Amino acid sequence: MLLVLVVAMVLFGLLMVYSASYIFAEERTGDGYTFIKKQLLYAVLGMGALFMASRVPHQRWYQWAPAAVFVVLAMLVLVMVPGIGARAGGAQRWINLGVFRFQPAELAKLVGVMFVGRQLVRHQRELSDFRKGVIAPIALLIPVMILMLLQPDFGSTALLAGTTFVLMYVAGVRPLFLFGGLFGGIAAATALIVTSPYRLARVMTFIDPWRDPAGKGFQVIQSMLGLHNGSLLGQGLGNGKEKLFFLPEAHNDFIFAVIGEELGFIGVAGVIFAYILFVYRGLKISWNALNQRQDRFGFYLGCGISLLLGLQAFINMGVVMGLLPTKGLTLPFISYGGSALTLNLLAIGILYSISKANQGSFHEGE
Repeated sequence: MLLVLVVAMVLFGLLMVYSASYIFAEERTGDGYTFIKKQLLYAVLGMGALFMASRVPHQRWYQWAPAAVFVVLAMLVLVMVPGIGARAGGAQRWINLGVFRFQPAELAKLVGVMFVGRQLVRHQRELSDFRKGVIAPIALLIPVMILMLLQPDFGSTALLAGTTFVLMYVAGVRPLFLFGGLFGGIAAATALIVTSPYRLARVMTFIDPWRDPAGKGFQVIQSMLGLHNGSLLGQGLGNGKEKLFFLPEAHNDFIFAVIGEELGFIGVAGVIFAYILFVYRGLKISWNALNQRQDRFGFYLGCGISLLLGLQAFINMGVVMGLLPTKGLTLPFISYGGSALTLNLLAIGILYSISKANQGSFHEGE
């Protein structure tokens, strides 16, 4: 069911990327199919990554996680190197590989939950100790998150930190340590917002987008107008108006607004239900790994992937609906973006590998 659901979401995403990007691509490149052709290529690459990951026993990631963290650190450093790192929209988040660009932060989130899961398994009996229960899981993640903040990519950093917090809580790390760290994290996040003009502007725009409707509040206002225009049944696929140069990033971060305008409340509710079902199935696979096989690493890794993608989806939708400040996070499986789609499908391959191991254990037990 998980695999069928994800494939359906990817196909739906291709349809919506085409609808949201055709006019924009025609104006910018002279070819209305530019973005959909790239997204189709990324979907094929992602499906290949899913297939390969599904055939790798998930315990291998336990062994590879520390090395993968250092690879991610090296990539995040390369992002800052002139001539290698690529800049867009005021942020330097990509490595320019000539034919395409790669965003290391997407890999960092996946590798981060792998490493945290590994450390929680290694120190399972010592989680009440601050050094083993808190420092060991996050020691290598701190420089990763600092480098992500320097890009700047506050949204991905907060998402990785939040998923790590939940995994550590589920593992049984002492609440005193966790909530002390949580308050410290909130204080640090507040300081980062107050001392950064663009982050502060985003928060102020979230509070009252109409104070600058033609500037900072323009994108959020247009996204809410798109959702409003959709009403119950929508304007019809392809008939949305906001994507006609009113809504920036219509095929990317704000594609949910296009879905709302063209498919209405029914389409929006369907997408929300799909993500709820995805998180449920992912957590069920994770629980089965623990319940059937006593596989703690499979449990933590499966929970981490499910929460990472599920939280990102709900943050993205919350931003589009004006319920959260703008974060720059895509809608998993649906938004345009090569690095995100490919690595998200790789993560699904890992979940599928955990599921296959559970099924094998169940049949052996029978």
